[in-house]
Amino acid sequence: MTKAVLLPLGFLLLLATALPAQTNSAADMAVNRAVMDQANTILLRQKLEEAKGAAARGDLKSAASLYEDAKTLMDQIGSGIDAEAAQTISGLVATRLEIARQAQHNGDFLAADAQVTRALRVDPHNPAALKFKKENDQTMAAMKGRMPDVPTDRKS
Repeated sequence: MTKAVLLPLGFLLLLATALPAQTNSAADMAVNRAVMDQANTILLRQKLEEAKGAAARGDLKSAASLYEDAKTLMDQIGSGIDAEAAQTISGLVATRLEIARQAQHNGDFLAADAQVTRALRVDPHNPAALKFKKENDQTMAAMKGRMPDVPTDRKS
């Protein structure tokens, strides 16, 4: 019986505290944004450390996922995190390129292309990624007719 009473009371309390929050001034909203950016910056730094550790262990899949999370946080925060942004971009590109190299080594040129394409979306002028993309594209063109194309590959 008490749970049935506490749940609606808790919900009403939540609504009561949310109503004044809707009438925040611009200054309150700016303070809230600054607090969120600070919390996200801390989280971004944690993700970067975890990603570096995963990459050092050779767990590139986890590292790539963590760098993607860091990139999302970086985009949410915006400015004021130049060092963290540089680490995020370089880590994400390096990880995606290494995964692409492994895929290419295993003969999976389509997976290699997907990885390098993602790296280039993050850093479109990265010389190593541009070179890898060009070489992989040339290899795929030379292999045309001897390897599955994208629609055929998805059916398997």
